[in-house]
Amino acid sequence: MTAVDPLVPVGEAAGADIHSDLASLLRVWRLAGPLRGKVARGVAFRFLQSIFLGLAFGGVVWTLTGLAGGRTMDFGWAAELTLLMVVSLAGQLLFGYLAARDSWLASFELAGDLRLSLLDHLRRLPMGFHLSRHRGDTVTALTSDMQMLESFLSDALGRIAQAFGLPIVAVVFFLVRDWPLGLALLVSIAAALPVFMWSSRRLARLGIVRQDLQAAAGARMIEFVQGIATIRAFNRLAKGEESFRAALEAFRALSIRMVAHLSVPMALFGAVLMTGVPVVMLTAGLRYQAGAIDIATLLAALVLVFATYAPLLALSQVMELVRMADASLTRMDRILTAPSLPAPAAPARPAGFDLRFEAVDFAYRPGRPVLSGVDFAVPERSMTAIVGPSGSGKSTILNLIARFWDVDAGAVRIGGTDLRQLDEERLAALITVVFQDVYLFAGSLYDNIAFGRAGASRTDVEAAARAAQAHDFIMALPDGYHTRVGEGGATLSGGERQRVSIARAILKDAPIVLLDEATAAIDPSNELAIRKALSRLVAGKTLVSVAHKLSTIRAADQILVLDGGRIVERGDHAALLARGGLYRRLWDSRSRAAGWRIA
Repeated sequence: MTAVDPLVPVGEAAGADIHSDLASLLRVWRLAGPLRGKVARGVAFRFLQSIFLGLAFGGVVWTLTGLAGGRTMDFGWAAELTLLMVVSLAGQLLFGYLAARDSWLASFELAGDLRLSLLDHLRRLPMGFHLSRHRGDTVTALTSDMQMLESFLSDALGRIAQAFGLPIVAVVFFLVRDWPLGLALLVSIAAALPVFMWSSRRLARLGIVRQDLQAAAGARMIEFVQGIATIRAFNRLAKGEESFRAALEAFRALSIRMVAHLSVPMALFGAVLMTGVPVVMLTAGLRYQAGAIDIATLLAALVLVFATYAPLLALSQVMELVRMADASLTRMDRILTAPSLPAPAAPARPAGFDLRFEAVDFAYRPGRPVLSGVDFAVPERSMTAIVGPSGSGKSTILNLIARFWDVDAGAVRIGGTDLRQLDEERLAALITVVFQDVYLFAGSLYDNIAFGRAGASRTDVEAAARAAQAHDFIMALPDGYHTRVGEGGATLSGGERQRVSIARAILKDAPIVLLDEATAAIDPSNELAIRKALSRLVAGKTLVSVAHKLSTIRAADQILVLDGGRIVERGDHAALLARGGLYRRLWDSRSRAAGWRIA
């Protein structure tokens, strides 16, 4: 299924995602998997709770019909009625507790399992999926949409079962006592069903759009919070608030529209359903007058008619939860049905750690090629540098080696084995990537470094930090390795974050290192420390480095010069300078820029 842009309402296109109420319930049932037992018990217990409520109404009918028949209220009868009410109350409390226990446990366990499934699938998706969606849309699927599903399982599903318990008992009672009276009861219910289904489908169409707009508002909020420094620096607070406010206004407008569109159908459903009250009363009166039923049946009809319709009328209140849960499931399906990178049926093992690109073509978008016919080899334990103008495809080569995307044509091989024939865990163990833009997790420095290798000891973490030239600045912090770094490493400088990321990579100790120039945006005081850290990281490794500062690649075994997605030159530093081509022009340009000063 094609992912829908979270910032654009899907409108009528949502019609393809609309399901009937029964189909929506079946979706949840299939999704429950091993938890179906708990879900079924929760529904059954809620139904039994409703049945025990019916005992109380039965006691009332018993009393009225007995008194109407001339029976005197004596102690024995009063005791029997009291016992019946006690049993009714005890059953309601017992089965209400059991229903809540199983329904809530099932909802929490199912939501937890589904979150893990979503996260597991998200990590297997190509990077293009993530880049084409705002992170707010994914966050909303994991939070608000999941909460809506939890509410449905823990509350709405049980209320649906509860709504049918007492009416079913009443209908059976009427059909047994006098089938024309039971038929009169069923007529209005049957007439109201089409109205209910029509209302439900209208809500379904608007529900999906509403959930998408809620995700859009969440995306704008995340964007506003993450960009607050830039917004304040350029005095654009009003502009930043404007986009967030616009998303909220669209969400509010659709919510109001939803209420307006549903008011008439909901009122019509209630009106059609409640016509059963006068119809049943009229039928009971005529049947009694004709002598077809006795006074007891007449009184029972007058008492039970409201007990029959009131729970069914409450279904209209549950309908919104059902449809919102279905809309949330549809949004989750967009993630779960997105095609992941293909996994090999029989994973292979590479014969070494050399790299080879064989006639590789690749495009992020069809018709706009980024790499065309790229062909090169990187011997094991050698350094290959990639240079070229902006947009020439340098970082794309690293992305393909890490298999963030698959090639459109050709092959990328490690140790003679196509990356597509390696399982995910093995490939991840072979490669370490050091990005220019470092991301640290909102934990301690120790946790961020230890992330590089599961089960790493304190000694291993400190050794990696020393090798990355990070130990000294870490120990100078108030809490040392236990210092919290904030979201994204916000409490550290750029050079400090880079050294922590290199320590993490050193701890992983993968045989292949992909380096997206780590010193490009670092001040000179940090650059020397980072160069020392990188020299420890890449020692004895197969290294592919995207270089922005040409001075950092003089010692490369080979340099690949890209232009327009093709390799136009290759060789070592001295040979490329002597050739006088694009590399020489880039070198001269960078040399002139190095002497530039602000007047």
